[in-house]
Amino acid sequence: MILRKLLFPALRNASDRINGFAEKLLLAVGCAISMILFFQVVARYLGSSLSWSEEVGRHLLVAITFLGGSVAYKRATFIGLKGIGSKIGAGMQRAVVRFLLLVTLGCFVVITWFGVAYTLTVWEQMSSSLQIPMSIPFAFIPLSAVFFVIHILADMCDGKIREEADQSDSERSRDVGVEVPPGNGIQVPEKVR
Repeated sequence: MILRKLLFPALRNASDRINGFAEKLLLAVGCAISMILFFQVVARYLGSSLSWSEEVGRHLLVAITFLGGSVAYKRATFIGLKGIGSKIGAGMQRAVVRFLLLVTLGCFVVITWFGVAYTLTVWEQMSSSLQIPMSIPFAFIPLSAVFFVIHILADMCDGKIREEADQSDSERSRDVGVEVPPGNGIQVPEKVR
């Protein structure tokens, strides 16, 4: 009971704050990569080239990919099961979502573990044009994986899974304009008849 009152809201708050930070960082990284690549094109047109721009662009693209994945997970959270929810029932849907969350959590714990290990391993390796430790750009991988882990734990502790699975068939089908009665088949709404 104490966990539910203290830990769960703190985990949800941490997930929301991390997502806000990741979204701001994505905006900054996206603007930076756009400006760097724009100036690279201008510099090539004028006859010289920025020797470091392609390397920075690659590193920033890795950051966008992994940070963007954590933000996308936070915003979408397991949308794939909504279509089959009426077929398998709310209880079974909850069990499948819990299983998928556990598998996803395990995957990102492994990515975090090996990402940290690899980031520490390449600390002494320098990038070719910037001459910075390769650990700096690679750090986005375990950092983003930690973000994923926090988002997944928040979803597991939250009532969101229960609410999504318990959502009625008619609410789920509202977007397509048909009513699905609990149990079987599609029924045409009164307005269409």
